[in-house]
Amino acid sequence: MAEPTRGEDVAHSMKNEQPSRWWIAYHLWGGICLKTYLDVSELTKLFLGVPSGSDPASASSYAGMAALIAVGAVAAGYLLSKSLIGAIENGTMANKAKLAVKISLPIGYFAAAILLAMATGPLISSPTGVSRTSVPVSPSSDMRPVMAYTTIQSAEGVKEADLDQTGLKNLETWIVETILQKGRNKFTEMGYNPKDYKPHVVANSVYVAAGGKKLAVIKIAIDNSMRSVTILGIKGKELHRVSCLRASNHDIPVWSGECGSKVSETFAVSIQP
Repeated sequence: MAEPTRGEDVAHSMKNEQPSRWWIAYHLWGGICLKTYLDVSELTKLFLGVPSGSDPASASSYAGMAALIAVGAVAAGYLLSKSLIGAIENGTMANKAKLAVKISLPIGYFAAAILLAMATGPLISSPTGVSRTSVPVSPSSDMRPVMAYTTIQSAEGVKEADLDQTGLKNLETWIVETILQKGRNKFTEMGYNPKDYKPHVVANSVYVAAGGKKLAVIKIAIDNSMRSVTILGIKGKELHRVSCLRASNHDIPVWSGECGSKVSETFAVSIQP
């Protein structure tokens, strides 16, 4: 009997994973609620600052930064929701109680987002606080903090040995297109013509062998005003992805700092500088 092809293996794996798509939507709702909290509480504005100008180029840069934060918020919320459900499943509650909690959580996510935003929003936008635009800021203090988070999804039959140069380039293209689409949506929301959204994107990707693992490292710079680093690796039947974002023109250390800590935590590897 003929051996099944790799494509057939992947298709079979995806078919078996079909029920999990409901959970993907469930956890994505958690991510959307987290983004809602950041937007309503104005934490997003605090992190972004204000646009440097009113021209399309400045708006394009601002939209790109907003896109990076939006992607990060949704992914972080997705991961938190997935971890919470895992804790509930492994808990000691009766099955009926677990089901009731899982059914009510989506409403709880939204309520928590709104209530927390109402509680923390006034503190963030308080007039007694320091204005973000009233005091000139030196270039050295423009460095934004690094945001780092991990997401986990099915590898859909892909193994570490399948990670080749073609796959690496496809991953790079996919990440760039995702960020650009988010940025274009934000650009349009700001009242600009989406056809004028033409940020300058520089992307490069490599494989790194660390701790016996093969990791894809994809670096992206948009409009010379923001940085993104994505580290992907296969663990068993899962694809683990660490995303590190900085909304300013400063490199992100991959193996140290906030990003390095998340890489070490996720893949149990580290590279000494």
